[in-house]
Formats: sequence, C-alpha cells, structure tokens
Amino acid sequence: MESKIWSLYNDGVKKAYKQKTGNVSEINLMLTAMLKYAGIEANPVLLSTRQNGIAMFPNRTAFNYVVAGIEVQDNVLLLDATSKNAIINLLPLRAVNWNGRIVRERGSSNVIDLLNVPTSKDNIIVLGEIKENGKVEGKLRRQLTDYNAFIQRDNYAALSEDSYIERMENTYKGLNIEEYKADNMKDLYKPVVETYSFSHDNSIEVIGDKMYVSPLLFFTEDENPYKLDNRKYPVDFNFPYKDTYSISIKIPDGYEVEFLPAPISLAMENNEAAFKYIISSANNNIQLSVSFDINTFYIPADGYQALKGFYKMLVEKEKEKVILKKKA
Repeated sequence: MESKIWSLYNDGVKKAYKQKTGNVSEINLMLTAMLKYAGIEANPVLLSTRQNGIAMFPNRTAFNYVVAGIEVQDNVLLLDATSKNAIINLLPLRAVNWNGRIVRERGSSNVIDLLNVPTSKDNIIVLGEIKENGKVEGKLRRQLTDYNAFIQRDNYAALSEDSYIERMENTYKGLNIEEYKADNMKDLYKPVVETYSFSHDNSIEVIGDKMYVSPLLFFTEDENPYKLDNRKYPVDFNFPYKDTYSISIKIPDGYEVEFLPAPISLAMENNEAAFKYIISSANNNIQLSVSFDINTFYIPADGYQALKGFYKMLVEKEKEKVILKKKA
C-alpha cells in the first residue's frame, strides 16, 4: 500500500523539494524519506483531520493528512514538519483526531492512537496587594506546557509584543500590564514562561467601610459558557488540560477579613472534569489555591447536562467575594 502512496505524491514531493514549498503530504512524505535516508525506520501515518471527520475504515477518501511515524519498541513517535512549533508526539491540533494508520514498506499497517497526548498545564502564580482605593497591584508568573505552550507560541508569533499585551488588556477589563517578558518562546522542549507586573481596578468593590474582593482577580469565571437547554453534538475541549492558580493577596492596613468563601471540591461522575478551591487568611494575606482539570478530549452530548451543572457550581464559587472590613 505504501508504494501507491509514494507514487501518488512522488512528482509533488520532488517539485516541493525544488521549490521549497508544498502541501502537507509533500512536506511530511519528504520528512519520512529524509528519516529513511538517515537510517531511521520511518513510515507514513495516514489520518483524518478534525475538520474531515473520523475515518471509520481505511479507504482513499477517509484519510486526508499524512505525518511521519518512527516505530521505537512498542511506541510510535509522530512528527509533523508543517508547523514550526510542532515537536515529537505533539502534532498540530488539526491532526489530533481519534486514530491514524501507519503504513509500512512491505504493505502491513497498524492503527495508531492519536489521542495519547500529555495533559497540558497552565500554572499561574500571583503576588498582589490591595490598595486603599480598591486597585490591586502585583506580579504574575505563568507557565504553559505542551499544547498550551504550542498555542501560545502560535499566537505570539502572529502579533507584536505591544499588540499581544493590548489583546490581553482588552480580554481582562481593567487590567494594565507592564514589564512584560516571555521566555522559551523558541525553545520548543521547554515550557513557555510569562512574567509581568500588573494593576487591576475591576476586582474589588468598595462600599462604605467594606471591600468586596474577587480573590481570583481577573481570572474569575463569572458566566457559565454552557447556556443551551440541550445539545446534539459532543463538547470538544481540543486536549486534556490542568489549570492551577496560586494567588497571594496582601490586604490594606487597617482592614481585616470578615468573610471567606468555603472551600469546595467538585468532580463529574467519571472524573471528566474536576475543580478544587481552597482559601485561607493569615498574617494580613489572603491565600487562594485553585485547580481545574479537564481529563478528556470531549464530553458526549448525553453528558452535556452534567457538564452544565458542574460549570454552574464552579462559576457560583468563583463569583463569591472575600469581604474585608475596616478595623474599629
């Protein structure tokens, strides 16, 4: 079967090599040939993109995409040369769709699980301080791994730094960013790390002698994204991920904590999603630890109501305020 694939694209591959440009098949078949030339046992892996749908059985129209596969012991390493930010076993998201099929030189083939990807992490640490006027000032460090880093690199490459900062400030109303720095943007095997100083004037409401504080600051989820009464199609998360927030906020002199939200731990029935919220106060500081996990690629339509209910409780918790009161 492989000989037919190679003959189908043979002229295109040669043309792409000479012109230094080509389509997905030409580029990745060229990569496969180069690996073979280097003495590495590589073969094409056929797959169907997300947009093309799921290939139920092998045929010429079911598959519309090709990547390179290297068989190592009981594993297959997947490579795609069409994206500058793709690394081994981290294909562009368009190609992460159910199963593929590796096709070998002598005609044998095997199914390849394309959904065996690492959980992508987004770890955020914030050190902030509440001012007398209700504004929060502080420093933030954000670390992104795997597909979160992949997407960040794609987004960052498409914009100037000023445009990127402006977009973040427009996304989070009341946010002002200074001293922005991004590390490891070109070192693809390291997490992307963002650091910046910030001020935010939309997290705290001052009423009389009290302050009502949103402890998640501008990361507060204040609206349930799932509003439909029913859903006919699965909810696609693109990839499994884990978001964590570690936030420390110094309260102003002359104030004390009057109310803290209760901690909570939520999980869907089969642990497709989980949420944990822990908050405390000590030494004039509010300490918040939040984790949010999506442990699946998608939730089927019959699980939509459970997901909607899960998010409802998550949003209700995140909207709860810490209440500070002026000391007598």
